[in-house]
Amino acid sequence: MRKDSGNDSALQLVPASSRSRAYLFAITIGAPVLVTMVGVAMGHALTGESWWGIGNRGADALIATLVVALVTGAIALFLDRMLKRHRLLLDAGGIEVATTFYKQRIAFPDMKLDAARVVRLDEHPELRPLLKSNGYALPGFRSGWFRLRNWHKAFVAASDGERLLWLPTTRGFDLLLQPRDPQRLLERLRELASPTR
Repeated sequence: MRKDSGNDSALQLVPASSRSRAYLFAITIGAPVLVTMVGVAMGHALTGESWWGIGNRGADALIATLVVALVTGAIALFLDRMLKRHRLLLDAGGIEVATTFYKQRIAFPDMKLDAARVVRLDEHPELRPLLKSNGYALPGFRSGWFRLRNWHKAFVAASDGERLLWLPTTRGFDLLLQPRDPQRLLERLRELASPTR
């Protein structure tokens, strides 16, 4: 099975933006550490002690903050690593989409390539992801299973952009992908599928 899309970067998915990564770190590290610090400060305020005062309470506050920072930092690094798992593989049998925790393989006979098209979400709001049923989402990044506004089930792998490839399938769901060049990917899929149609 020869992989086709590995050499052509235009056929690959657009990676998560730095904005999405910043949100990830703010949500997973910044917010928990801030909540811990505020909670510890409020606890000390109620007892009338200074937060970093002399004695065990100051050390407890520092230890609690460091533990929360270490645990949430490890979680953030893991989730950031999963953001980098965002790729397409094409071969003679079909397409494989791997994005964060999710992977789907679709054979060419299961694709409705005649109905597939490159869409702008502002022109086709019915194709915009609405509800996350089993997915990973950050501002500007969506990965996994969603319900679209038209209530169709979709496997989504998209970043910040507006131009996406909408690809319906015979398997009861659609693909909504954001490669660097959606039109070129659609043409390549049709080209590879033509002998099997």
